[in-house]
Amino acid sequence: MGVKRIKICHKRNDCIGCGSCALLAPKSWKMNSDDGKSDLADAKWKGDDFMVALIDPSEYEANKKAAQACPVNIIRID
Repeated sequence: MGVKRIKICHKRNDCIGCGSCALLAPKSWKMNSDDGKSDLADAKWKGDDFMVALIDPSEYEANKKAAQACPVNIIRID
């Protein structure tokens, strides 16, 4: 049985490009040079609003900090 992966949801359209997610969890987040918003690595669009990705449990703590630091509260970890 494999390691259970953790789901992250990112409401990218509401991103203000502060960069705190990329600073705190650089393996999962990168800043997009085209529009200045953050991109969640290996994410897929779910509808028109959310990007969803699965991360390794070893990245949970860094992404939890990123979600807590997001000033517009658009990162959710399930």
